[in-house]
Amino acid sequence: MTIDWSRMVTPEDRAEAAHAARVQRARDLCRARILAVCNETAQTNLASAAAAGLLTEGQMAVYRAGLGWVAAMRATWAPLAATDADLEDDANWPAIPPGVRDLAARF
Repeated sequence: MTIDWSRMVTPEDRAEAAHAARVQRARDLCRARILAVCNETAQTNLASAAAAGLLTEGQMAVYRAGLGWVAAMRATWAPLAATDADLEDDANWPAIPPGVRDLAARF
């Protein structure tokens, strides 16, 4: 019997696969958290309303805060994936600015 060493899985291979899975999980959680606050339809409608000048000054301020939050979320997932922190813990993700969830619900 001949052993095919090319099919051998090393501890390094397992660690690399686990890391890749964690990175993908963090990315997926980031997307899911954003969409839970503002789904794709609301994002499109809000962007259109903002571009057309249909938002009040207050709504525009909240909209900008929401865009900042999305940018912060996107900047968080990769460094978070590189740690042992709990990806499910809300404390490890940027807080949703006041009013963002309510504004998104209107669109």
